[in-house]
Amino acid sequence: MTKDKHELITGGMQFFGQMSASATHEIKNTLAIINESAGLLEDLSMMAETNPPLSPARVNDISQRVKRQVVRADLVVRKLNRFSHSVDRQTQITDLEKTVCFVLDLASRLIEMQGVVVKVIPPLSHIRVDTNLFYLENMIWKAIETACLAAKEKKQVKISFGTDADTPSIWFSMETVKDNLMDDLFGSKEDDVLLAYLNISIKKNKENNGFCLLWPKRF
Repeated sequence: MTKDKHELITGGMQFFGQMSASATHEIKNTLAIINESAGLLEDLSMMAETNPPLSPARVNDISQRVKRQVVRADLVVRKLNRFSHSVDRQTQITDLEKTVCFVLDLASRLIEMQGVVVKVIPPLSHIRVDTNLFYLENMIWKAIETACLAAKEKKQVKISFGTDADTPSIWFSMETVKDNLMDDLFGSKEDDVLLAYLNISIKKNKENNGFCLLWPKRF
């Protein structure tokens, strides 16, 4: 195995582990709430043996809480299942906006922990690329994470898309950025390998506090 391939696989495994850990943490939280609700129902049933009948309103409140958590857990499992299938094919035609939105949804807990608000500006038309979906998701998450870490004061990140369909691009813009961070974006060996594998370059716009993932011109 070449060194570059090792870097790519190692980075991909770290990304998969990070997303899986976040998703399973959410599932664990929902199970804890369901377990707590089950304990309340057990306590109420024991009390009902010696006290007046159970309050229908209280029982309904607990059951609704359980239902909400089941729905929440189901959504997380669906996201994790979809993410797991990202590795099914070597390459596929992928819609960039849909992929960005999915990664944001998948990593929503991690983004919320940083206190950053991310806004997506839809493209004027669908922008698609033929690429490896899993590693594209990896690169998009790296870009989102970098933008979130770079943002200061107003913790806001705007994601938009280039208007030239023949040269696909995803732009990440911050209201304000931390000093000197724009000079050292995506400088690691792991970043270089991932960008090269996906045939993407980084274009910076320091005046507008932003950068983009840029694909080569198609024609």
